[in-house]
Amino acid sequence: LAAVYVIAVVRLRRRGDVWPTGRLVSWLAGCAALVAATCSGVRAYGSAMFSVHMVEHMTLNMFVPVLLVLGAPATLALRALPAAGSAHPGPREWLLRLIHSPFTRLLSNPVTAFVLFVGSLYAVYFTPLFDTLVRYHWGHEFMAVHFLITGYLFYWGIIGVDPGPRRLPFIGRLALLFAIMPFHALFGIAM
Repeated sequence: LAAVYVIAVVRLRRRGDVWPTGRLVSWLAGCAALVAATCSGVRAYGSAMFSVHMVEHMTLNMFVPVLLVLGAPATLALRALPAAGSAHPGPREWLLRLIHSPFTRLLSNPVTAFVLFVGSLYAVYFTPLFDTLVRYHWGHEFMAVHFLITGYLFYWGIIGVDPGPRRLPFIGRLALLFAIMPFHALFGIAM
């Protein structure tokens, strides 16, 4: 992910376009945090110690997505990918279709993102689903990917700069951010 991002930035700069350094740093920091959470001792001990497991998943759900969203990968891809000819759509056109698709509109809807972001924590950790998922390697991988994606969707609607479906006004985004706090506080106390 980091290499593809850097290649796209270099491609833009060679063309004479400017890409904000802060976005590059944010994306690379997000990739580094992702590697630290999934490929280090955190991951190894996460299978054996519940406290380390929670650090890993909260990092993937609440820290890494913030950095990745601030990197604006879709905006970079749309600027770096060449436009296809009129005969067949290329990667840039497929990405635009995906960003503006009804499925993406549903997932990025603030209510859907809120329910996925908060509800999935309760659904996984307070049901027998957790015992099943934690017992198997594929289950642990599924949880990691799920928490990363739901975190990305939630923060995309709050602080994202990438194009997408209509966003809430600033006060709505702020209210959504404050709305998750009691749910996460209750979850933390219950854990």
